[in-house]
Amino acid sequence: MTYRYQSFLLPSLPLLLSLLGIFLVLLASGAKADYRHHPSAAAVISTLVDEHHFTAEQVNTILGQAETEQRILDSMTNAAEKTKTWTAYRNSFLSAFRITKGAEFMITHKKTFDQVEQEYGVPREMITAILGVETNYGGYTGKTRVLNALSTLAFEHPRRSRFFTAELIEYIVLCREQHWTASEQLGSYAGAMGMSQFMPSNYRRLAVDGDGDGNIDLFNPVDAIHSIANYFIHHGWQADKPVTSRAAVNQSFDVALIGRGLKPNHSVKRLADGGFYPQDKMAPSVLARVIRFNDADGDEFWFGYQNFYAISRYNPRSKYAMAVYQLSLAIEEQANH
Repeated sequence: MTYRYQSFLLPSLPLLLSLLGIFLVLLASGAKADYRHHPSAAAVISTLVDEHHFTAEQVNTILGQAETEQRILDSMTNAAEKTKTWTAYRNSFLSAFRITKGAEFMITHKKTFDQVEQEYGVPREMITAILGVETNYGGYTGKTRVLNALSTLAFEHPRRSRFFTAELIEYIVLCREQHWTASEQLGSYAGAMGMSQFMPSNYRRLAVDGDGDGNIDLFNPVDAIHSIANYFIHHGWQADKPVTSRAAVNQSFDVALIGRGLKPNHSVKRLADGGFYPQDKMAPSVLARVIRFNDADGDEFWFGYQNFYAISRYNPRSKYAMAVYQLSLAIEEQANH
């Protein structure tokens, strides 16, 4: 007896590779997920219906438009704050181009900065540095659909699901307030929007109509500048107070004083008793946090004060806050030349 094999049962290698390629493209570019039926969607729907007076049909329509994007999850895993050394991270932001553009931005918007500094007490170079780090002064505000970003992270990223679920709810409410189509708004892979890269909850609560036109538009530099200043004040910025200072250490420093987090937690005196000494003269009662940067050429130690903590509310990583601060110093120096 002769056995005949059906060739269609075993796809060829080129065909398999082709199918795999199509699958990967679809996965990277976004695939319909129909989050209306996700186990966690019920809480989103009920919150929007019960607390914000949407209809279930309205919410389901929006959730039905969301797409899963694997690259969003990959970006969260491979964030620069996690993967780059301190030196590499700092150098990526303190470029000559970014410093020069920052000084030019301050000149262009001098009138707005004059008003904001008087009203809020937040230095113009600090606001400018935030804009430089976040969006290159509005040059790049993100090309990810915010609905996809927040839905993907809310429903597919268990570790931070609670945070992004709350932001997804805030976003849907914000779209109604701003008369946006939820599926069309663009932002970062984490769902932040505008020149200032505000998350939806901050957009709703801390964004400011700086130019008084009756519309809060964070893609407008005037509104963005005012809103960043308001954000800093909300998180405890102290006018004319220090941000950080380099620290010297003795060989027997108390490593337990470094700890986790960035909120100031010990007095300068207590830290000195533990072997950490600020290179700038500080009152013994001032609260600070010891920050250590690990790098190939050795450790750096710094004191982070309340204003350093205020910067970190934008991004709770010491590398981020320090890069913003050092960029602000470089921009200020460039502007004064």
